[in-house]
Amino acid sequence: MAFDHSVFALPACIAAAVAAPAHVASIPPSMSPVRTDLQGVHAPRITSAAHDLSPAGGGTWNPLGPPGGDVAVVVASPTTPSIVLAGTAPAGGPGGSLYRSTDAGTHWALVPTLAGTSVHDVAWSSDGRVYAATQDGVWTSDDAGASWTQRNLGIDPLNDATFSLAVDPSTPATVWVGVTAAAGFQSVNLMRSLDRGANWSDRTPPHATPLNGTAIAIDPQQSATVVAAFRGDFGTGEVWTSVDGGDHWQDRSAGLPGTPVNALHYDGTRLLAGGGMNFGSQYFGLYASTDLGQSWSPLHDATWPLPIVTAIAVDPADAQTIVVSTDGTGVHRTRDGGAHWDLGIGGSGALAAQSVHWAAAGSQALLVGASALGVYRSADADAPLVASSDGISEFNLVSIAGNPLDPAEVAVAFQGNNNGGVMSSTDGGVHWTIEALPPTRYSKVGWSPSGVLYAISSGPSSIAPEGLYRREADASWTGLGPDQGPLYESDLAALRFSEVDPDLILLGGSDFGVAGSAGTVWRSADAGQTWDKQYIGDDGLFIGDIEIADDGSDQVMLAPYTGYQSPDQGGLLRSDDGGASWAPVLEQSTYVQRPHLCGSIADPRVFYLGIASGWSNGTVLRSDDAGASWTPAWNGASILDIACDTTDGDTLYIAQGSGARVARSTDAGATFTPFASGLDAGGAPTELATVRSGDDARLLLATNKGSYVATLVVGDAIFADGFE
Repeated sequence: MAFDHSVFALPACIAAAVAAPAHVASIPPSMSPVRTDLQGVHAPRITSAAHDLSPAGGGTWNPLGPPGGDVAVVVASPTTPSIVLAGTAPAGGPGGSLYRSTDAGTHWALVPTLAGTSVHDVAWSSDGRVYAATQDGVWTSDDAGASWTQRNLGIDPLNDATFSLAVDPSTPATVWVGVTAAAGFQSVNLMRSLDRGANWSDRTPPHATPLNGTAIAIDPQQSATVVAAFRGDFGTGEVWTSVDGGDHWQDRSAGLPGTPVNALHYDGTRLLAGGGMNFGSQYFGLYASTDLGQSWSPLHDATWPLPIVTAIAVDPADAQTIVVSTDGTGVHRTRDGGAHWDLGIGGSGALAAQSVHWAAAGSQALLVGASALGVYRSADADAPLVASSDGISEFNLVSIAGNPLDPAEVAVAFQGNNNGGVMSSTDGGVHWTIEALPPTRYSKVGWSPSGVLYAISSGPSSIAPEGLYRREADASWTGLGPDQGPLYESDLAALRFSEVDPDLILLGGSDFGVAGSAGTVWRSADAGQTWDKQYIGDDGLFIGDIEIADDGSDQVMLAPYTGYQSPDQGGLLRSDDGGASWAPVLEQSTYVQRPHLCGSIADPRVFYLGIASGWSNGTVLRSDDAGASWTPAWNGASILDIACDTTDGDTLYIAQGSGARVARSTDAGATFTPFASGLDAGGAPTELATVRSGDDARLLLATNKGSYVATLVVGDAIFADGFE
């Protein structure tokens, strides 16, 4: 895949219909599903090579894109700036990778040794060694990141994730690393090596409780003077200083907000600290100290939309020029030490930026790592930040859908730590654009039968209200609700449109927070203008899918649910009166996860239900009476989603948690065979979807590493991209 660097600008603001109060709690990173966003940012179209769509008899899948991933750090070699390393960490957690570029970030290649290992920080040493802080300790490379060797930290290998690195500028053999708190199970949170990573010693300050080591700064003239920053799993933050190499520490947190500290910079005179997180509106911003943390002054001001700083870069030639990356409002810059700020520079507006570095020594060009959207770079100080993620295949998608009027038009939804977005393509994945939606988490995308695109936001409400959004003819979006209040009260993920009534929309999920945790079904009879909560279930239920029996009456509706507590372990609800009342028809005695439905194209009474009853076990059940009764059709691997073929009533597909990522049945679910050619390098499936218009029929797959498409057979012909 490659990027088309033609740049377009999304609207600088969202309409009043999607405005929201800026005071609402959202989900902490350790609990949130997954992210990206780009509203008000200069965003390039993302371009893929032309697809060679082939017959799908054995399951031939082709990648759709878009390229990208949750880039936690991107930094160039200080001696060879054409060599750049980018580390990914999905939603800040495990499962990422390291990518390497030899052309200044234009193209990227996966580093095999660290494939599947999240990389949180990278530090280059003046002696040529490069260090990586990963989910699995510290790794080093002596060939500019081409190959890597793991270094033994001497601590519990199950709790040795590292988040930050610093190499002593004057003594390159001295390296510091910040270590995970592992939810309180790891008390060694700061370590030092005096021999280039061969041996490590504990330098942790005397915390009251373990905290994650998130940032380290070393005095460039006095190696013994070290500053370390920390954060808790759900909040809190501290800054500590030492003038004797960590033998003794001073807590310098007084005068700071007490929320998570994410970044430090120290030049021997001025100490900068940045931090904050969206969860609970735990804002921090940017602070400065000229007495090594004994007193602090804020450098951010009231113009900042969200005072959340993730990284700091200071111009080595001009200490008054400071650039910070922020989580959700892009990259900010001051040229006068913080007296005035340029916000969202380079069109970065709503980037969930996690990393910012100078592209080369003496250069004003920037390298920025962002959640979901990957790497951005600028040509100089005032040039636009342009997406540059060709070759990074880590886009964590949660939903995919095709337009029933034009199957070449596809949309995907993605989530991250309290952020996310929707991207769409009108040419079968060759080019992608970012929808002008608020940068919140999105759990579902879908097209109505009339070809209108919708998306469900699941917060945080501090950015925009949760609920259903609709794309208008002018590409703007309108928030439709249901909105139960100013906080995060509705967690929704299921969307169904009527095939006969253009005004009928169903949503499913559960209440959240102050609204409780009951499973819910919402119904709108006027295209989203008003909503009726038709079903309120037990606490702990989550309705993840909704189907309507397409017999023209819109009376029979089915809603499978996940149960989290006894006796409601999961099952299926049924309504035969258009949703006015619901009753369980399939209750399970064992835990059911992610149950999903699909209806046969040949008979509106035939439905299939796919469930996961364990990490590796799943079942397909069949109903021949519109969901009133069910019989097991097949047992096998854990089922993540199910889709019915749009060309043949006896054919259906399942996405699996083990074995072949996708399997197909051509005998009404009795047997399944692998349907996964081309998915070997793909990620874990998250959603299957079918789309058909005339003889153009496609099967779509979203994964945590991008999306894929397979053509479906219609009669004796195979169609792709509208061509026979």
